[in-house]
Amino acid sequence: MERLLLITLFLLTLTVTKAQDKIVTIYNDTIECRIISVGNELINYEQKISESLYSGKSIAVSEVVEYFRSRQHHEPEVIYKSRPRLPKPERRYLLNINGGMGRSFMDFDQFSRFLTSMGITSPEANDFTGRLKNGYHVTADFHYLLTTFLGLGAGYNLFHSFSAGNFLLNRTGAMNLPMFEHLGLNEKIYTHFAGPSVLLQQLPGRNGKLKISETLSPGIVFFRNESRGNEYQIHWGDYEYGQRLYYEHVNALTKSTAFGIRGGLSFEYAVAQQLSAGLAGNFIWAKINKASFKRYGYETDDQELENAVDISHLDYGFTLRYNF
Repeated sequence: MERLLLITLFLLTLTVTKAQDKIVTIYNDTIECRIISVGNELINYEQKISESLYSGKSIAVSEVVEYFRSRQHHEPEVIYKSRPRLPKPERRYLLNINGGMGRSFMDFDQFSRFLTSMGITSPEANDFTGRLKNGYHVTADFHYLLTTFLGLGAGYNLFHSFSAGNFLLNRTGAMNLPMFEHLGLNEKIYTHFAGPSVLLQQLPGRNGKLKISETLSPGIVFFRNESRGNEYQIHWGDYEYGQRLYYEHVNALTKSTAFGIRGGLSFEYAVAQQLSAGLAGNFIWAKINKASFKRYGYETDDQELENAVDISHLDYGFTLRYNF
């Protein structure tokens, strides 16, 4: 008799366990409950809080991947799979602005050797070119959200670095007398990027406070290098001492256009309903094969370079994101 009672209790327990309903959400959560009703927009269910207390809840069908609903009266379990629906965002437009520091991948070794050949010490030359590798950036993206996870739009990025220095060079003048020459240099580099952009974003957790976004954008890179300096000049003529020494301002401009690719990654936290802030980074790849050069008395357009110049750079900093 006791054995029969134990078997009966076991079968009842198995039936109750089997009768447990489940809902699997798009967030990879599994809700164990009892499904009360299924509508076009909502699934109503209840969960047991205590021995005699149940809590009624509901979830949008768009947030459900599939649900398992058991039949009553020992009927076999039936599995319902809802058609996946891409959730539509309440606010379709997304504006991202970020800024901070950047690091250029340009090779300035040849420029450093040129500076040392002019009489600048190696540490001074490396310090001058090192400042050209580090700069700041500003990035702006605008996207239209097709779904909560996908957006299309356009993006812009500016990387700027500069370096300036005044150097005292030791020369040999007439009659082998020592002569000191002043040399001033000022270099500015601008790298602009613009192009269409694809946005992918994830919303970990059910409250949507945390946002992870990736952007991929092909586009056009505009490179500009401005050089300014003072050049020492010697002019021979009918002067009392046979020559005239003076400094002349020398300016030069290098420009180029190339194809580039930008990839971005950001981690943000919603500080308000439409505003979030966080950290962001960008990597822009580009190489120039032709360049235009202009200097007083000399100018050339789209000159083929002997070796392609890598003008890629890595950006990092803070980002602000506004949905509307």
